[in-house]
Amino acid sequence: MIDSIIIENNNETIFDKDPDIAEIDECGTQDFYTSFIHRSFNGWYKEQIFDNFKIGYGVLNGADKRRIRFNSNQETIGMIFILEGSLSMNINTPLYTNHFETNEHNIFHYTSAKDAIEITDNTVSIVRINFTVNFFNQFLPEDHKFENFRKQIKLHKTRTLEKQNAQISPKMHLIIDNILNSKRKGFYRKINMNALVFELLLLQLDTFNQGTQKEAHICDTKKIIKIKEFLDHSFTQPMTLEFLCKKFGTNEFALKKGFKATFGNTVFGYISDLKMHKARNLLIENNISIGDVSEIIGYKNAQHFSTAFKKKFGLTPSKFISCNQKDI
Repeated sequence: MIDSIIIENNNETIFDKDPDIAEIDECGTQDFYTSFIHRSFNGWYKEQIFDNFKIGYGVLNGADKRRIRFNSNQETIGMIFILEGSLSMNINTPLYTNHFETNEHNIFHYTSAKDAIEITDNTVSIVRINFTVNFFNQFLPEDHKFENFRKQIKLHKTRTLEKQNAQISPKMHLIIDNILNSKRKGFYRKINMNALVFELLLLQLDTFNQGTQKEAHICDTKKIIKIKEFLDHSFTQPMTLEFLCKKFGTNEFALKKGFKATFGNTVFGYISDLKMHKARNLLIENNISIGDVSEIIGYKNAQHFSTAFKKKFGLTPSKFISCNQKDI
């Protein structure tokens, strides 16, 4: 685990503490959770430590232009994914810097994990998966593409696999989402995480083997994510693919393929799911008519709404209200 996390401002140490929560399950997996709150920023960092790797995930809000130091006395290989924000990673011994923007990834070899992160955005979300060097070396291909990285590892030099970071592909996003949101416990979690982590490593190595300039996806993932975020707040409004393409600078083919690959649903399927869950919550929490609910979520025809609701939940809205009142 990380020995300490230190946040500095003008050389003043603001935060340095041990994890708030530490747990061990029946198969020896360790879970650590650290939160930190300051008058101008807040954040948290989670770690899951398995036999051959550990998964870390953290979010920091309001820490623009601050430095964070993670101290650990282990030589390690780290898979780095920046889900949101931008930062520069400065490895102190020896000095080595790599700048990351949103939706970029790379693989680091740390001679020690005494690294400093320079935050250059208000909110940063990062995923780190670390292996021991000996374990990772078993899975580093003999391809010529990885020869220099292998040499740097043998010489105990801190380096990234490639100088230029690569874009996180839609398939990588799905795997990362499964890793971070898995509900499995004990040995089932251990099996699941091993499968997901190695699939993610395979995709990383395959991406760098092909070259960082080649996109592993059809539509730029940043645009797809922004479209999804827009829909989350505007799903009750009339929507067309043409409108979304013009607004976010893409084309219909790329939008359809990219959205389905990233989120496992079509654009309109996703909008429909948002509407139905909103309708269900309105019917449960408010004394409101079915016609009003239909209008609120953007249906002009209440019968069309009832048909869509039954298709999603197996009950008409009126039957759903009746069953819910009986439960109360």
